[in-house]
Amino acid sequence: MLQLLSADTHIPYLGSLLQKLTGLPEAEAETLLDKAVQHGFIDLPEAPESIAGGTIEELLPKLLPSLADGRVLLADDQGFCLGQSGFEDEEAEAIAGMAADLVSMHERHQALLGRHLGIDGSSWALIDAVGQSELGFWTLHVGEQKFLLILEGMPHLNRQPFVDLMSVLIRRYLDY
Repeated sequence: MLQLLSADTHIPYLGSLLQKLTGLPEAEAETLLDKAVQHGFIDLPEAPESIAGGTIEELLPKLLPSLADGRVLLADDQGFCLGQSGFEDEEAEAIAGMAADLVSMHERHQALLGRHLGIDGSSWALIDAVGQSELGFWTLHVGEQKFLLILEGMPHLNRQPFVDLMSVLIRRYLDY
């Protein structure tokens, strides 16, 4: 999946390429692809979407607003705000710092969450009285680098702008 998202051009579907990317025998690679499509992890459109081009600084202002109903912020695990939509600058810096604290807290308590409680997720949320997220902190892993996508309101992570965001982050930050 990382190899597909990091490509600068469209990759046509070929059984032999799928086999090479997965390292599986052809039949198993086909089964894996079928499951990924069935579960909605991969979409095979007739006409592929164009690949987002440009620098991350150019693309974030276009991509971030469409990722949630409310405000959006992208921060790294050190608390640096890479981009945001809808927050005041002071708010953005404070939330990016809080996001770094959440990453640190999660890493400290990962054993408790995973082994003892059986919770494998790494995302967090501030919820309202009925349990709906008011502000979600979604951890994005790109190789060893961690980013937090902070979303206010309903997230829209099943759309092309999220794929484009991940593609841009992977092309810029992934170390093979």
